[in-house]
Amino acid sequence: MKHAAIVAAIDLDDDLADAVILAALGLARKDGARLHVVSAWPPLATASGYVADIAPVAATPLTEEAIAADREARAGHEKRLKKRADALAPDAVVRALDGEPAHAVAAYAQEVDADLIVTGSHQRGFWGRLFQGASSRELIREAPCGVFLVTRSYADKVMKARA
Repeated sequence: MKHAAIVAAIDLDDDLADAVILAALGLARKDGARLHVVSAWPPLATASGYVADIAPVAATPLTEEAIAADREARAGHEKRLKKRADALAPDAVVRALDGEPAHAVAAYAQEVDADLIVTGSHQRGFWGRLFQGASSRELIREAPCGVFLVTRSYADKVMKARA
């Protein structure tokens, strides 16, 4: 199958992010596909992390200051995403998505009629999944297309080949 559109879904703070972009770029170049580099910005209401997934917590009213700080942080996230994508894949379409990562990436992939999503997977054990989530597993369930997981060992090969 020849791919027409490939989405590289990254977490900017993940050490696999560069390898994900480079792996997706290699696949896109091979097929002449359009590359999209995306990252998700979580909703402000759930930005507290895993605690909300384990047990209900008292809702804290959002202040104007919190909303403004979130807006500023998201703008910084978008700039970092664009800078990183431009450094590795300057011709890619770059988008900061809003929402939970798996859902936002799957919805974007459907919107652009992607043939493949490339993302990182640390292959964490039970405790790692419990406390850090398993976005790649959720993405596999929601994806409207194939999902290529870049593992640590594959990332090492990608980065070594680049050097």
